[in-house]
Amino acid sequence: MRKAQVIVGLLVCVLVSGTLYAKRPVTDVEQARRGGTEVERLQRAIKKQPGDMDKHCELVQAQLAAGDTTAAEKSIEYAMKMRETPCLYMQRARIGVARADLFAAARYSAQAVKAGLRPSEDSAVYRIDSLSGGGVTLCLQRLAGEEKQQSDVYRGLAEMAAMKGDTSLAIAYYRKAVHAGDTTCREALKILQQVETVATETDSVTAQIPFMNQTGELELKGKINGLVIRITVDTTATQSTISGVETLFMLKNEYVSRDDIIDNIFVIAKRLEIGEGMVLRDIRLRYIENQDCPLILCLRDLERLGRIQILPEKRVLTIRQTK
Repeated sequence: MRKAQVIVGLLVCVLVSGTLYAKRPVTDVEQARRGGTEVERLQRAIKKQPGDMDKHCELVQAQLAAGDTTAAEKSIEYAMKMRETPCLYMQRARIGVARADLFAAARYSAQAVKAGLRPSEDSAVYRIDSLSGGGVTLCLQRLAGEEKQQSDVYRGLAEMAAMKGDTSLAIAYYRKAVHAGDTTCREALKILQQVETVATETDSVTAQIPFMNQTGELELKGKINGLVIRITVDTTATQSTISGVETLFMLKNEYVSRDDIIDNIFVIAKRLEIGEGMVLRDIRLRYIENQDCPLILCLRDLERLGRIQILPEKRVLTIRQTK
């Protein structure tokens, strides 16, 4: 009987130790023994199937996640010798963002669109366009001028314009895409034409937003990602900015995430509400550590809402836009 109890006790000890061993953190040595890192796993997979472009893209993403932009670029160059794909161009664009080379990021994003990527299906294109101050749109316009009858480029320009709310320009580019042979754009063109017809038949909306102070300075009440904030409009500024204090508060209280901060220089405001109901989206704000004002909005960004009229004598900002 005692012998049986000893055997049972030993079995229990073996089971417990095995469970603890399985749950302990895996060391780098063990990771390598079990199959290596994610980068190594993908490199082995590519050796078996060099033509699998999806694996090449996954490898570049893994290298970027590890912070190795040099290795990521070499991997892209190797893959592009076999075939140029929209995915590989977008990985090049992401390398540009990681290196703070927004011009290169915009150029490769445009090449991805030219190769068949739809901006509406990859939000990174619009994000890079916003970060680069419309750089992707500019590169696409250059491509459209260099290569006639390029339907993918026209479709990309149309989708970028539609995402920015410029219905008239989107319609113009969709028409060019259809004329160049992209029949898939006809449905989107039809929908936008109906929207434009409704808009032209409807009166424009005028919003009058009062100044917050009585001194005549252009300070407005607003919200950034739902957080109430004081907005100062600077008609001479060329870049909208946000203070360091405000940025830290928003990070701590999850009004923005680390993904919304680019290279510790820019903060992307996904939703900036001015007054009641006037909304700007994906505004790029430059981080200024010692700025006194919580948020300074430049006139260029403000004019994205519509036609602006400042009435200092009445201490009112008037915004006229189409419904």
